[in-house]
This record gives sequence, structure tokens and C-alpha cells, in this order.
Amino acid sequence: MAGVLQDVQQLGISLANRNLSAIQKVLMAVAASNATNSTADNVLHGVDEIVNETLEPAVERDFSVAQDEISGFHELFLKCEEDQLSAFNHSVLDQKKIVHFAEEHLICRQHQVLLLDANLSCTTLLQAAKTVEDAKCALYERSRTVPEASVVCQAQAHEAPEAYHERKIKELEDSLAQLLTRRRDCEEAKVQAQMQSERCEKARQDLANGHKACDEKQLMVDSTVCALQTRMGVDCSAYDSCRKQAMASFMQANESVKMTEAELKATWTMLKQVRCMINGAKERSPLKVALCSKQRNFSVAHLIINYSTVPPFAPCQSLAEPPGSPQYMTALYGHMPPRAPASVCEASCCNLQVVH
Repeated sequence: MAGVLQDVQQLGISLANRNLSAIQKVLMAVAASNATNSTADNVLHGVDEIVNETLEPAVERDFSVAQDEISGFHELFLKCEEDQLSAFNHSVLDQKKIVHFAEEHLICRQHQVLLLDANLSCTTLLQAAKTVEDAKCALYERSRTVPEASVVCQAQAHEAPEAYHERKIKELEDSLAQLLTRRRDCEEAKVQAQMQSERCEKARQDLANGHKACDEKQLMVDSTVCALQTRMGVDCSAYDSCRKQAMASFMQANESVKMTEAELKATWTMLKQVRCMINGAKERSPLKVALCSKQRNFSVAHLIINYSTVPPFAPCQSLAEPPGSPQYMTALYGHMPPRAPASVCEASCCNLQVVH
């Protein structure tokens, strides 16, 4: 019996080493002794307590750690998705800016049409003013020619000489007054033509400035689109990198946790076998010890790891049409006024295709 007691006292070591065959051998010896020994029973009770209060809780703690580890990867993937959502929200803000800039650009092109009309109207008025100037000044030039004097002064019938001279003086005065009037009309026509010419020069300058302002607004639209395209590329690369890192870590952890899960289930089964065999040894029943050593149908449902599912891969954002392409120009500027179409895209990312 002394040898059996010594073996019983070594149960803790065999348990730590998970040496089930050594444990079974000792417990079979205790069960077969058919003797009552309080020391052996106390040792068996102590081992039972170790299993119940230390080893089984340790398995459950290790399970919780493993479950938390695998669950934590959902948060890692979630971080990638949150970053992607944040990038999407920034993209929406950028797109709103593009819409705003595009509306300002359209209004500018519509105003450019008004400036074209004003320029055309001014040119028509200038041509009319020039025609009036030419006509009035030509009439004045013709009026400046002094008619040849008559060799013989001829009075009208029954006209006294004094009356004749008075009539001729009056004709000369009327002719001079008409000449002065025509000169004044010519000078006024020149002033009006000059003023109209200055108005037309201002209209041409306004048109040039308006066209330049619209081109600048278009450049703002196209540059914002280019910035959005760049941001989309950066965000997509960052998201792809985040997902790849998360997936690599997830797969590595999955394999490790699967091994841990199998180990914990095996350990739990062994501990249940040991407790069952200890009860058989306490009852001094070698048969029960033998049956317990072969029993495997202990529940390990509480040790099943709930593996996180991988969230679906969110598609990256991209522009429907490459900036500067005919499709891009049609989509963004196809509704411009025909007389004030968009200019060639000059932004950094445009391929500078000509708008037709």
C-alpha cells in the first residue's frame, strides 16, 4: 500500500504532464487495493480539487482569451471599413464642391453668351454710326465747294437792284448757315462714332475678360475632379493595404486559434476523464476507472470558438470617365451654350483632348 500512496502523491506531476496513462495506472492501483486509506483519499480529493478549481477554470480562461483574440479581428476589419466610409464621405463632399463649381461655370458661360450678344450688337451700331458719319461728312465736304460766280448779275423781272443785292446776300447767308450746320452734323457724327467705337472696345474687353473668367472657373472644376481622382486612388490603396494586413493577421490567428481550440477540447476531455477515474478510484472500482479512461463523449460545446466572418470587400471608388476625355467633356460640359462651349481641359490630370 505504501507504493500505491507514493504513486498517488505523484498524480499532480502526471496531471501537469497530461500523462493520462500514468494517471490511469495509479488510479487503477488505488481502485484495486480494496483498502480504506484516508491519506490516499485525501490526495485523490486534493487532485480532484485541482482539476475542479484550477485546471478546468484555466481551460475556460484560455478559451475566453482565444475567443477574444479571434473576435478582435472583426474590429480590425471594421477599422478598415470605417476608414473606407470616412473616405467615401470626404468623396461625397468633394463631389458636392464639383457640382457647385460646375453650376458657377455654367452661369458664367451663359453670361458669356450675353457678352457675345452685346459685342455683336455694339459692332452693328458701330457700323451704323460709321455710315452716318461718312454720309454727313461727305455732304459737308461737298457743301464746302464754292460755286462759280456768275459773270453777269441778272436781276429777276421787275426786281430793283437793291432787292437783287438783298436777295443774293440772303442766299449767301443761308448757304453759309447750311454749311455750318452740315459741319456741326459731321463733327457730331464723328463724336458719336468715336464714342460707339470706345463702347465696342470695352465690350470686346468685357468679352475677353468674361471668357478668361469662365476658363478659370472651368479649371477650378477640372482641378477639383483631378484632386478627387487622386484622393480616390490614395484611399483605395490604403483600404486595399488595410484589408490585406487584416486578412493576413486574421488567417494566421485563425490557424493558431484552431490549434488552441483543439488543444483546449482535448484538455477538457482529459480532465473530465481524470475526474471520472478519481471517482472510480474513490469507490475502489477498477472497472469504472477503466471505463472512464476510454470515455470520450464529454460535452465541449462551451469550448467551440465562434470564428468571425470576414466583412465583404467594399469596391473602390473611381471616376466614370477619365478627366479630359470626350466622354468626360460630354458628361460635364455637354449642356453648355453652343455659342460658349467649354474650353480644352487644362487641369493636371486631363489628357488635353480637344472639345468638338
